[in-house]
Parts: sequence; C-alpha cells; structure tokens
Amino acid sequence: MPPLLSIGDFYGIDSIIEIMTFLVSFIVAYYSNKVYKIMKDPKYRLFSFGFLMIAISFLFKIIVNLTILHRIQIQETNFIITLAHLRNIDLISFFSNVLYKMFSLIGFLFLFFVETRTKSKEKMFLFLYLGILTIFLSIYFDFIFHLTLVIILFILITHFYENYNEFKSSNTFTVLAGFAIILISQIFFIFEATHPLSYLIGELLMLVGFCFLLVNQIKIKNEQKKNQARSSERHLGNIKKRQGR
Repeated sequence: MPPLLSIGDFYGIDSIIEIMTFLVSFIVAYYSNKVYKIMKDPKYRLFSFGFLMIAISFLFKIIVNLTILHRIQIQETNFIITLAHLRNIDLISFFSNVLYKMFSLIGFLFLFFVETRTKSKEKMFLFLYLGILTIFLSIYFDFIFHLTLVIILFILITHFYENYNEFKSSNTFTVLAGFAIILISQIFFIFEATHPLSYLIGELLMLVGFCFLLVNQIKIKNEQKKNQARSSERHLGNIKKRQGR
C-alpha cells in the first residue's frame, strides 16, 4: 500500500477537512432523499444513495488517519509495543483504505449510472469489474484510483454541461460547478506522491465541491416546498370558488 499523507504532515488540518467533507456529503444525501420524498423522482433517491456511499467512504478515510496518528504517538513516546500490535494497526489502516476506495467508487459510479441513464446490466457489471480492478491496482499505485475518478467525473461533467446548456438555470450551473471542482480535486490527488501540498489542496477543493452540491439540494428542496404550498393554495381557492357558486 502506498504511503499515506495525513495528520503528521499537515498538523491535523487535512483530517478536520475530511470530517467536514463527511458531514457535508452526508447532509447532501439527506437532502437528496428529502427532495425525492417531495418530487417522487427515483433519480434523487439514487443520488441520495450515491452520496451516502461517498459519506461512508470518508468515515473509513478518517479511520486511516486515526491509525496513522496512533503510530506517530507510539513512536514519539518511545513505548515498547509488540510486533503483533503494530501489525494490527497496519491491518486496520490497510483495510480501511481499501474500504474508503470501494465505497467512494461505488458512490460515484451510482451517480454516473443515474446521470448517464445506464440501465444495461452488462454495462453495469463491466464498470463494477473495472472498479474492483482499479481498487486492486491502487493498492500498489494509488494514482490509478484518482485517475479512474477523474474519468468518471469528466463523463459526468459532459452530461451536466449539456443539461446546463439546455436549461441554463442557477441550479444546473451549481451542479456543474460542484462536480467540476471535485474533478479538479482528484487531479490534485494524482500528484500527491510528488507534491505533498497537492493533497491538502485536493482535500479543500473536494469540500468546496460538495458544499456547492449541498447548496443546490437545499435550494431545490425549498423551491419544491414553495411549489407545493402554491399548489395547495390554488386548490383551496378553487374549492372556495365552487362552494361560493
């Protein structure tokens, strides 16, 4: 497994950002589900599931950081520990890193399937197979995982761009901007091994991208509630008119 940059490198700033990203992505999933309940559009329910998977992935990334912090503390205080204990910490770190990549990839693939309207089981199986292959190869070459996300996000953005050109609203622009920022964050992650600061920049950009998506989901929910209230008022108005007659 490639070396990970974390708490020891940026004094915990990156870990704080990851916790915030977890919270924001979880809230995005929550609001997507709220929008689904209002609009009854299955697309938003699937979006909710995708964002939930991404949120869960960040929980495992936080666990990876905690295991790294634990090892740093042990080294600095010169505690005598058994080799088996250190191996257990390494195993937790390893499997947490794999699960982080697995849930993250599943989440983005769900968003990809929904937006590209991929319903063919053969295509889904192929993408899932390539996803498993990506996770396996990224154990040795971490950049492959981020490169795969760049490709998925690039295809997603082409669809969001077409959607923006067709409807040209603040909502479609916010979604396009949010995913574009997340795409740029993954490009920075590709170079984290050679330029450590790019890791922190990538973390910040990902958080900003999810904040854009959260703002959009909240806005959609509020707009739909207002539309429902107006429809109810019109319905009551029509009933009163009929009763007056």
